[in-house]
Amino acid sequence: MAKERNPGAIEYFHRRIDDFDDIYRTDRRGLMAWLDKTLRASVRQRFDLAFNLLGDMTGKSVLDIGCGSGRYMFESVRRGALDVVGLDAAPGALDAARRMASELGMEKKVDFIESDFLDFQAQRKFDVVFAVGYFDYILTPLPHLKKMLETYNHFLFASFPKFWHPMTPVRKVRLALNSCPVRFYSRQRVRAVAKSAGASSVDLKNVARDYILIVGL
Repeated sequence: MAKERNPGAIEYFHRRIDDFDDIYRTDRRGLMAWLDKTLRASVRQRFDLAFNLLGDMTGKSVLDIGCGSGRYMFESVRRGALDVVGLDAAPGALDAARRMASELGMEKKVDFIESDFLDFQAQRKFDVVFAVGYFDYILTPLPHLKKMLETYNHFLFASFPKFWHPMTPVRKVRLALNSCPVRFYSRQRVRAVAKSAGASSVDLKNVARDYILIVGL
Protein backbone atom coordinates (compact mmCIF):
# COMPACT_ATOMS: atom_id res chain seq x y z
CA MET A 1 0.00 0.00 0.00
CA ALA A 2 3.01 2.30 -0.41
CA LYS A 3 1.24 4.44 -3.00
CA GLU A 4 -1.40 5.35 -0.39
CA ARG A 5 1.12 6.74 2.08
CA ASN A 6 2.07 10.33 2.74
CA PRO A 7 5.73 10.13 3.86
CA GLY A 8 5.85 13.88 4.44
CA ALA A 9 3.07 13.68 7.02
CA ILE A 10 4.66 10.72 8.77
CA GLU A 11 7.96 12.57 9.06
CA TYR A 12 6.24 15.79 10.15
CA PHE A 13 4.40 14.15 13.04
CA HIS A 14 7.45 12.11 13.93
CA ARG A 15 9.26 15.40 14.56
CA ARG A 16 6.47 17.75 15.69
CA ILE A 17 4.02 15.74 17.78
CA ASP A 18 4.82 17.65 20.99
CA ASP A 19 3.92 20.97 19.36
CA PHE A 20 0.59 19.54 18.24
CA ASP A 21 -0.20 17.95 21.58
CA ASP A 22 0.28 21.28 23.39
CA ILE A 23 -3.10 22.35 21.96
CA TYR A 24 -4.86 19.99 24.38
CA ARG A 25 -3.16 21.38 27.45
CA THR A 26 -5.31 23.69 29.57
CA ASP A 27 -2.50 24.94 31.81
CA ARG A 28 -0.62 26.88 29.12
CA ARG A 29 -0.34 30.65 29.15
CA GLY A 30 1.15 33.27 26.83
CA LEU A 31 0.93 34.19 23.16
CA MET A 32 1.32 30.71 21.70
CA ALA A 33 -1.37 29.31 23.97
CA TRP A 34 -3.72 32.11 22.91
CA LEU A 35 -2.94 31.55 19.22
CA ASP A 36 -3.58 27.82 19.50
CA LYS A 37 -6.84 28.41 21.35
CA THR A 38 -7.97 30.96 18.76
CA LEU A 39 -6.66 29.64 15.45
CA ARG A 40 -6.75 25.91 16.16
CA ALA A 41 -9.96 25.85 18.17
CA SER A 42 -11.35 22.94 16.18
CA VAL A 43 -8.85 20.56 17.81
CA ARG A 44 -10.45 20.97 21.21
CA GLN A 45 -13.99 21.43 19.89
CA ARG A 46 -14.04 18.17 17.97
CA PHE A 47 -12.62 16.37 21.03
CA ASP A 48 -15.42 17.76 23.20
CA LEU A 49 -18.04 16.88 20.57
CA ALA A 50 -16.88 13.27 20.32
CA PHE A 51 -17.05 12.60 24.04
CA ASN A 52 -20.23 14.58 24.62
CA LEU A 53 -21.84 12.25 22.09
CA LEU A 54 -20.29 9.09 23.51
CA GLY A 55 -20.79 9.77 27.22
CA ASP A 56 -20.19 6.65 29.31
CA MET A 57 -17.98 4.19 27.40
CA THR A 58 -17.91 1.35 29.90
CA GLY A 59 -16.81 -1.88 28.25
CA LYS A 60 -16.42 -0.35 24.77
CA SER A 61 -13.58 -1.31 22.44
CA VAL A 62 -11.82 1.58 20.71
CA LEU A 63 -9.55 1.99 17.69
CA ASP A 64 -7.91 5.39 17.26
CA ILE A 65 -6.51 5.67 13.72
CA GLY A 66 -3.71 8.20 13.49
CA CYS A 67 -3.74 8.35 17.27
CA GLY A 68 -0.90 10.86 17.62
CA SER A 69 -0.21 11.45 21.31
CA GLY A 70 -3.20 9.31 22.32
CA ARG A 71 -5.55 11.92 23.76
CA TYR A 72 -8.71 10.21 22.46
CA MET A 73 -7.50 6.88 23.80
CA PHE A 74 -6.83 8.19 27.29
CA GLU A 75 -10.19 9.94 27.52
CA SER A 76 -11.86 6.72 26.37
CA VAL A 77 -10.13 4.83 29.19
CA ARG A 78 -11.28 7.45 31.69
CA ARG A 79 -14.83 6.83 30.53
CA GLY A 80 -14.59 3.09 31.04
CA ALA A 81 -13.46 1.79 27.64
CA LEU A 82 -11.58 -1.49 27.41
CA ASP A 83 -9.50 -2.91 24.55
CA VAL A 84 -8.20 0.52 23.48
CA VAL A 85 -5.83 0.43 20.50
CA GLY A 86 -3.94 3.33 18.93
CA LEU A 87 -2.56 3.12 15.41
CA ASP A 88 -0.02 5.52 13.92
CA ALA A 89 2.67 5.37 11.25
CA ALA A 90 4.84 8.05 12.91
CA PRO A 91 7.20 6.50 15.50
CA GLY A 92 7.74 9.85 17.22
CA ALA A 93 4.00 10.18 17.81
CA LEU A 94 3.83 6.73 19.37
CA ASP A 95 6.84 7.48 21.57
CA ALA A 96 4.99 10.54 22.90
CA ALA A 97 1.81 8.52 23.41
CA ARG A 98 3.63 5.81 25.33
CA ARG A 99 5.27 8.42 27.58
CA MET A 100 1.91 9.99 28.32
CA ALA A 101 0.30 6.62 28.97
CA SER A 102 3.02 5.91 31.52
CA GLU A 103 2.57 9.32 33.17
CA LEU A 104 -1.18 8.69 33.43
CA GLY A 105 -0.74 5.16 34.75
CA MET A 106 -2.54 3.77 31.70
CA GLU A 107 0.29 1.85 30.04
CA LYS A 108 -1.44 -1.47 30.76
CA LYS A 109 -4.83 -0.23 29.57
CA VAL A 110 -3.89 0.78 26.03
CA ASP A 111 -2.03 -0.79 23.11
CA PHE A 112 -0.08 1.00 20.39
CA ILE A 113 0.68 -0.29 16.91
CA GLU A 114 3.07 1.37 14.45
CA SER A 115 1.42 0.83 11.08
CA ASP A 116 -0.36 2.41 8.16
CA PHE A 117 -4.09 1.82 8.50
CA LEU A 118 -4.42 0.07 5.15
CA ASP A 119 -1.70 -2.36 6.23
CA PHE A 120 -3.37 -2.98 9.60
CA GLN A 121 -4.97 -6.42 9.90
CA ALA A 122 -7.90 -5.95 12.25
CA GLN A 123 -8.78 -9.25 13.90
CA ARG A 124 -12.14 -7.91 15.08
CA LYS A 125 -14.48 -4.97 14.82
CA PHE A 126 -14.28 -2.09 17.29
CA ASP A 127 -17.27 -0.44 18.96
CA VAL A 128 -15.76 3.01 18.46
CA VAL A 129 -13.41 4.13 15.69
CA PHE A 130 -11.77 7.57 15.70
CA ALA A 131 -10.01 9.10 12.69
CA VAL A 132 -9.45 12.68 13.85
CA GLY A 133 -6.92 14.90 12.08
CA TYR A 134 -6.34 11.93 9.80
CA PHE A 135 -7.93 12.63 6.44
CA ASP A 136 -6.03 15.92 6.28
CA TYR A 137 -2.99 13.85 5.28
CA ILE A 138 -4.55 11.00 3.30
CA LEU A 139 -3.92 11.31 -0.42
CA THR A 140 -6.69 8.89 -1.49
CA PRO A 141 -9.44 8.91 1.16
CA LEU A 142 -11.87 6.39 -0.31
CA PRO A 143 -10.07 3.11 0.54
CA HIS A 144 -9.37 4.38 4.06
CA LEU A 145 -12.98 5.31 4.79
CA LYS A 146 -14.22 2.08 3.23
CA LYS A 147 -11.98 0.05 5.52
CA MET A 148 -13.08 2.09 8.53
CA LEU A 149 -16.70 1.27 7.76
CA GLU A 150 -15.71 -2.40 7.71
CA THR A 151 -13.87 -2.03 11.04
CA TYR A 152 -16.32 -0.09 13.22
CA ASN A 153 -19.24 -1.68 15.02
CA HIS A 154 -21.13 1.19 16.64
CA PHE A 155 -19.66 4.67 16.22
CA LEU A 156 -17.29 6.17 13.63
CA PHE A 157 -16.04 9.73 14.16
CA ALA A 158 -13.81 11.22 11.45
CA SER A 159 -12.74 14.79 10.71
CA PHE A 160 -12.20 16.39 7.29
CA PRO A 161 -10.65 19.88 7.03
CA LYS A 162 -12.74 22.43 5.14
CA PHE A 163 -11.67 23.69 1.75
CA TRP A 164 -13.43 27.03 2.25
CA HIS A 165 -12.11 28.37 5.55
CA PRO A 166 -9.84 31.34 6.44
CA MET A 167 -7.26 29.00 7.98
CA THR A 168 -6.98 26.81 4.88
CA PRO A 169 -4.32 28.84 2.99
CA VAL A 170 -2.34 29.36 6.20
CA ARG A 171 -2.24 25.62 6.90
CA LYS A 172 -1.45 24.80 3.30
CA VAL A 173 1.57 27.12 3.22
CA ARG A 174 2.81 26.15 6.70
CA LEU A 175 2.65 22.44 5.95
CA ALA A 176 4.12 22.87 2.47
CA LEU A 177 7.14 24.52 4.10
CA ASN A 178 7.45 21.36 6.18
CA SER A 179 7.18 19.10 3.09
CA CYS A 180 3.87 17.77 4.37
CA PRO A 181 1.09 17.56 1.73
CA VAL A 182 -2.37 18.30 3.11
CA ARG A 183 -5.87 17.82 1.67
CA PHE A 184 -9.04 19.89 2.11
CA TYR A 185 -12.69 19.05 1.45
CA SER A 186 -15.99 20.62 0.53
CA ARG A 187 -19.14 19.36 2.22
CA GLN A 188 -20.17 17.77 -1.08
CA ARG A 189 -16.83 15.98 -1.37
CA VAL A 190 -17.12 14.48 2.11
CA ARG A 191 -20.63 13.23 1.38
CA ALA A 192 -19.53 11.82 -1.98
CA VAL A 193 -16.62 9.90 -0.42
CA ALA A 194 -18.90 8.59 2.34
CA LYS A 195 -21.47 7.42 -0.20
CA SER A 196 -18.84 5.76 -2.41
CA ALA A 197 -17.40 4.02 0.66
CA GLY A 198 -20.81 2.51 1.42
CA ALA A 199 -22.05 4.66 4.31
CA SER A 200 -25.83 4.53 4.11
CA SER A 201 -26.63 7.11 6.78
CA VAL A 202 -24.25 9.78 8.06
CA ASP A 203 -24.34 12.95 10.12
CA LEU A 204 -22.06 15.77 9.00
CA LYS A 205 -21.38 18.52 11.53
CA ASN A 206 -19.57 21.86 11.26
CA VAL A 207 -16.82 22.29 13.85
CA ALA A 208 -14.72 25.41 13.20
CA ARG A 209 -12.35 24.51 10.35
CA ASP A 210 -13.55 20.89 10.10
CA TYR A 211 -16.44 18.79 8.93
CA ILE A 212 -17.08 15.92 11.31
CA LEU A 213 -18.44 12.75 9.74
CA ILE A 214 -20.38 10.64 12.21
CA VAL A 215 -21.66 7.18 11.38
CA GLY A 216 -23.72 5.24 13.90
CA LEU A 217 -24.88 6.23 17.39
